[in-house]
Amino acid sequence: MVDAIVCDLDGSLMNPSSGIYVKEIVRDALIEVQKKGVLVILNSARCFQGVYPLSKQIQMQKFGGYVISCNGAHCFNVKTKETLFEYSISNADASFIWEYAVNHDLGVGYSQPDYFVANKMTHGFELDMHNCDVDYVLTNHMEKYLKGSVWKVSISDSKSRIDSIYDEMKSIIELNCNVKVVHSTDTMIDIIHKDCEKLNSVNRLLKNLEISWKDVSSIGDGLSDAPVLEASGLGVTLENGCEACKKVANKIVSSCYEDGCIEWLKEL
Repeated sequence: MVDAIVCDLDGSLMNPSSGIYVKEIVRDALIEVQKKGVLVILNSARCFQGVYPLSKQIQMQKFGGYVISCNGAHCFNVKTKETLFEYSISNADASFIWEYAVNHDLGVGYSQPDYFVANKMTHGFELDMHNCDVDYVLTNHMEKYLKGSVWKVSISDSKSRIDSIYDEMKSIIELNCNVKVVHSTDTMIDIIHKDCEKLNSVNRLLKNLEISWKDVSSIGDGLSDAPVLEASGLGVTLENGCEACKKVANKIVSSCYEDGCIEWLKEL
């Protein structure tokens, strides 16, 4: 019996960078699963603003459900509109990272509950703005807009520049701040709290809900999804999934470009 499903977004429920809504066929299948009494947990590396609209598309405000965003940094109850828990980056650490990036002429930004603050608009930030439908505030005064919790700081530049500076950047930032640095895309570096990851946050939520991992089915395609698949009673990846996911998954469905998640959802 499956009590809850844990869903990665990009590369799992939808094609990567395809906006904030799933196709109608996926939407309808997710609603049908919820009608059967299965709890939906959306678990994404995206910022909150890039996940929350999807929760409303599949009517989680009606059925109940949870959004875990920023690689586990923020957990939100969609029905009650309350934050359950968060792993936030301190203002001092956010300031250190911002200063480091500016001194190296890199794009840098940090998340706020209602917007993203950056020093300049890079290609990576532009993709993020459109894909997650999040407002960007551009400023040279980072502290002016620092009003809420910082769930993620991002550094962005060209692929060649990111590749050339990544190792040094990771070493310096992790040495001086209570964070971990993740090479998320070719043009984006994401920086999150040291204790933050998808598995930890799902585990914390399931304990709170008194749901056992054996009664959970999850779907994912990336490295951060693999531990979640392995912990689940039924872990599912797709043909486009990484090798780490394929190694631990109980089931492999067609790729996200063929709406492979539908095979899983119909089976549920």
